[in-house]
Parts: sequence; C-alpha cells; structure tokens
Amino acid sequence: MDDPLIGQHLGNYRIDSVVGRGGMAIVYRAFDESLHRPVAVKVIDARYRDNPVYAQRFLQEARAVATWRHEHILQVFYAGQQDDWYYFAMEYVDGPDLSKVMKQYADAGELMPHDDMLKIGRAVASALDYAHSQGIIHRDVKPSNVMVARDGRIALADFGLALDAQQGSFGDTFGTPHYVAPEQARNSATAVPQSDLYALGVILYEMLTGAVPFDDPSPMSLAMQHLTQPPPPPRQLNPNLNAATENVLLKALQKQPADRYQSGVALMEALTTALQEPIVAAEPDALPLPPGGVAVPAVSQMSVAERVSLYLPPPPPAVQTSGTPPSRPSTQPPLTLAPPVEPPKPDRLSPIPVKWLVIGGVIMVLLLLARGFVLRGLGVSDAPTPTAVTVATQPADGAAPPTETAVIETAATETTSTETVAPPTATSGAVETSAPPADTPQTTVGPPTAAPTEPPPATSTALSAGVPTTAPVAAPTATPAGPRLVMFYDGTSFYLYNPNANGVRVSQIVFESLDENGNLSGYWFEGQRWAQFYNLIEPFGCTRLEITKVAGWLRPSQCREYNSTVTPEQDGDVVFWTARPGVAAFRVVWQGQEVGRCPVNGSGDGSANANQCEVYLP
Repeated sequence: MDDPLIGQHLGNYRIDSVVGRGGMAIVYRAFDESLHRPVAVKVIDARYRDNPVYAQRFLQEARAVATWRHEHILQVFYAGQQDDWYYFAMEYVDGPDLSKVMKQYADAGELMPHDDMLKIGRAVASALDYAHSQGIIHRDVKPSNVMVARDGRIALADFGLALDAQQGSFGDTFGTPHYVAPEQARNSATAVPQSDLYALGVILYEMLTGAVPFDDPSPMSLAMQHLTQPPPPPRQLNPNLNAATENVLLKALQKQPADRYQSGVALMEALTTALQEPIVAAEPDALPLPPGGVAVPAVSQMSVAERVSLYLPPPPPAVQTSGTPPSRPSTQPPLTLAPPVEPPKPDRLSPIPVKWLVIGGVIMVLLLLARGFVLRGLGVSDAPTPTAVTVATQPADGAAPPTETAVIETAATETTSTETVAPPTATSGAVETSAPPADTPQTTVGPPTAAPTEPPPATSTALSAGVPTTAPVAAPTATPAGPRLVMFYDGTSFYLYNPNANGVRVSQIVFESLDENGNLSGYWFEGQRWAQFYNLIEPFGCTRLEITKVAGWLRPSQCREYNSTVTPEQDGDVVFWTARPGVAAFRVVWQGQEVGRCPVNGSGDGSANANQCEVYLP
C-alpha cells in the first residue's frame, strides 16, 4: 500500500521512505532540507492520531529524550505537529537493527563473536544506566530497538513506552513478550530499572546461545513462562559456555528485581570477567543435550562490522564540486540541489573566496590612486611612508605556496609597483621587500594591521609536540586565547579531547595531512562526520577514530565519555595521523582557519608510540 507521506514534507523534512513500523508509530527516512542531512522522522500511527492523550504521550517522549546527550541514545532534533500529523525528527543511523544482524548469524548457524557481543551489551547497558539516572525506564528493550551503524556505533532507540503507564492487555503497552520482565508482564506500571536489565539479559542469553530462554506463539503463554518457569540453563543450548557465564545469565534473569544485577555496568563487568574463565567440561549426565539433537552453533569468525557491510548496500557516491580534487572525496551525504548558473569554486580551506580577495585588492589600488590625485590637486604633500595592502591567495593542492602581493605608493613617483613582501617586523616602519621562504605558506588574509610591539610568542601554535624538522611548516596565526583541544593518537586510533567547561562543536573542525613541504597530501577527515552522530564534544569528553579490525586502541584515561565514534579502515583516506610516504604532519583547521600543526604518529624514527598535540581555537 502506498504511504501518503512519501514525497511530502513535515516542516523542513522531506519524507523519503519507510524505515520501520511499530505498534505505536512509523519511522521514516527523511532529508532535512535546512541542514542538508538525513534524519529519521517518527510519526504517530493513524490509529492514535485522534486520541489527544496518546498524542501528548508521543510528544512527551520527544521532549524527554531531546534533553539527553549520550553516545548510545539517538538524539532528538525537533518535535512538532502539522495538520493532524504528530512527529519528531531524530538522528538517522545508517545501519540495520540488532535483530537483523542476529538473524544473519542464525541463518549461517553461527553465534556472534564474544568481543562484538560484549561491545553491544556495554553500549545498551550504558544507555540504560543513563536513562535510569534521568528517572526513565525504557520498557521495550529488544534487538529491533538496538541500532548498529555502518561505522560501528551502537544506539538504543524507541523510548515510546518509557512514559506509558497504562494498564492494558498483553500487547504493545507493556513491551515485547520474548523480552519482558516478570513484574512488567503483570503490570507495566510496576516496571523498575531492573526490568530493562532483565530484557538486556534475554538479549545476551540469545546472543550467547542462539535462542531466547522462552518461546511460544502465544503472548499470554510467553508471559506466564517469564512469570513462573526458570530459564533453561544456557549450557544446555551451548555447552561451550563456562559455568561462570551461565551463572551471570541466570542471575540477570531472576524473577525478583532485587535478585538481579542492579545496574547495567555491573551486569556487563560480571559477564566480561566470566567469559575469561576457562571452560571446564561437565560430567556426561550433568547437562542434557540441546533439544531435538540440534547442532550446537559455533562462534563465527565474521565480525558484526563485516555482517553489517554485507547487509547494507555500499554508501552512495560522494558529490564532487569543482573546487574539490578527486583524491579527496566529500564525506557528506549526497544532496539534491538545482545546479547553479555558474558553478561555484569555493576554497574550502579559506573562509573568504579568492575572487573576492582579488576584487578587494583591485578596489584598494584604485582608492590609493584616487587619493594621490586628490592630494596633488589640493597641493598637499603626501607623507613618504609607504602603505601596503596585503592580499593572500590559497594555492591549489600541490601548487607552490601562496605569496603576498603588496601595492606600494611613494610620494616621489606616485606610481604603483607589485612586490613579493613579508609582513612588517616590530622594528620596521616600512614594508620589507624580501620574499618569504618558498616552503612557508601564509594563512592570514586581509589588510595588514599596525606593527606589533613585540613578535608573537613562539608558543602560539600551542603544540605539546613540535613538527619534525623534516617538515618545515609555518606556525598558525591563532593565539592561545580560546578553548584548548588536545589530541591523543597512535598507530591504531585518534582521540580529540575537550578539557574545557563548555562543549565544542566538532562540525567546525577539519584535519588534513601535509607533506614535507607543507602541501596537502591527500588524507583528511572532516568533523562533520562525527557531527552526524553528535555535534558536541562534551566537557572532558572525546570523539574518536578507531581503526577497525585492529587491537590495542589507545583509549586515553582523560576521556570520561565518547560522544561520537568513526571506525575507518587501516588504509582509508580519513586516516590522516599516521606516517605514510609523503606524509610528515597534519594541520588542524577551525572554521577555515588553520590553528595548529602536529607531527604524524611514527614520523622521524618510525615508532608507533602515542603522541599528544594541543591547539587553541580562535
């Protein structure tokens, strides 16, 4: 059946396709035409639109979650009403839900690798502990509400039952029968935080054994099993589990909330420790064989990331602009835009397009000429002090570094000449006419200011590790007046740490690798990719790049939490911080302005020890 919302607009959001349908709402993939990004739009189901109480509960969910900031909870952007449609927009996760991933393993007769199972469990547990600290119980924790993104991020979705205290039948009002806690099966209003942890325990049980503890086509029968029957011992379904792991799962599924783990972190810590204990073979009659002679599934050699890549189509091709070289594809989602009459040619590294700098320079030349003619007509002698107008242009990648074109006016000749000049020093009253070194690119644009009384401090780059002498790069112009950012990185991972009391928007930052001459060398990462998941680095939090399929990520102790994560391939173009042929350093660009340069990991001596580098924002 055709959906009436497809192709329509709700506020700024163009509805493109259906992502999923639940008992209370429909989730669509949409496009935010104001911010040019994909979003998920949740719309109240038609059956409940005429119920004002239900509609208010729907919007109340959005208002509650919109104030939260957690890496593993989907962020809500907006909530509203248009005609008789109630909706809210939230971040879109490019990936399947956990139920689809688990089905892939089940279809292959395999179990999920333990490392991936623990990663997913920790993410859900962390999200639940956070929600519980806010006084909210999810009430519908199940695999289809756990999203697995293409880049490895895990996010808990659908808090639609969190505020629903209705007493009703065994249906959507209390949760999903396979994962519902005993006390919640009796009455949804009696759910407690440990009810959510019971549901997480069922998910862990299923990932470790390949089956849920209770299964029946009748929701009523399922509820009664949760209420009255003990779960089958996990080692009956998977004898390859040790006794300690079985004990953790059985404690998580205790009938009384007080007998379970009291927090998600306690559950996952216990499970992590238990899985490390050796497997002791049971007596022959101690554990019955799996029912029906079903073969015990083996742990898969294929990671969740690889399963997700098989499930998802390849990412759409990036949109190229005339100002972007093919070696540096855009990381932004493709946009549907009408082509302009004249294709723009922006310089992404400069906040001001070059053509306006040139036009501004020409205007300044004309003004200076006019000034000279006016003064001559008035008989006023112009002062002999030369006047310089500086116009800097940014070269294309790989081109020679920029030079400064100065227009010098003298009273004696009243002519104009073009010279390659350097900025005036503190002791010079005139413009120097010597050219800067050819390998020192200038990043400052605009007319010169008054000569400083003293040279800028050598620490203006705010780097804790200097650029190696093999890469003679210029110091950035920013001074340590704004927020400080710290980068920790090694051969496997990169972390951007915010030690400030306020959040920092990562969408404004870009990292670019440089060769020995300070030219761009083709590896780069835009903070906008982090911002697709969460646009702030919270105080004392981090965003991170962790190379997939490697072990030993750095994980610095300074990072209290991780706001956004991207997991690139080892040889990906976004891995800008490691030493490669033709890569000696990387630069940090904030809102188009360079604010610092750092050595790449392993530069100079070839070591892969951890590096630390600092920059200050303007």
